[in-house]
Amino acid sequence: MPDPYVASRAAGERIGALYGRPVAELAADAVPGSMRHALLNSFDALQYADRAVTFHAEQLHRLTHPDRAIESVDVGHIADATRRLAHAVTVRDSHAQVLGDVLNSLVRVPDVTSPASAAPQALAVAPAPPPAAPTEPARSR
Repeated sequence: MPDPYVASRAAGERIGALYGRPVAELAADAVPGSMRHALLNSFDALQYADRAVTFHAEQLHRLTHPDRAIESVDVGHIADATRRLAHAVTVRDSHAQVLGDVLNSLVRVPDVTSPASAAPQALAVAPAPPPAAPTEPARSR
C-alpha cells in the first residue's frame, strides 16, 4: 500500500530544511502572525487532511470488504463513504498544492554573521525635480 502521508511528510521535510530545524522545534517558538506560524498551521491542516483520507479509505474498505455481504441498506453508507473519501482527497490535494506553492516561493537565507552586512543599506534616491511654475493661459483679443 502506498504511503498515505506522502504529501505531509514531504512538506514537513521542506519546512525543516527551510528553517534548518525539525518541525517540532519550530512549532515550540513560532510567533503568531509570522510566516513560520502560518506555514506550520498550513502544515497541520495538511497532516489532518492526510489522516482524513486514510480514515475514509479504511471506512470504505470495511464497508466493501470481499468477505462482507452487502445488503441494500449498505448502499447508502457506501455512497456516503465514497463521497467523504473524495472530499477528503480534494481537501488534502488543495492543502498540498497551496503549501507546496508557498514553499516553492521561499528560499533559505544564510545566517548573517557580520554586523556590518546586517546594517540596513541606504537607498540612493534621486531628488524629485521642483514643481513647474503655473502658466497663465494666453488671452485672445
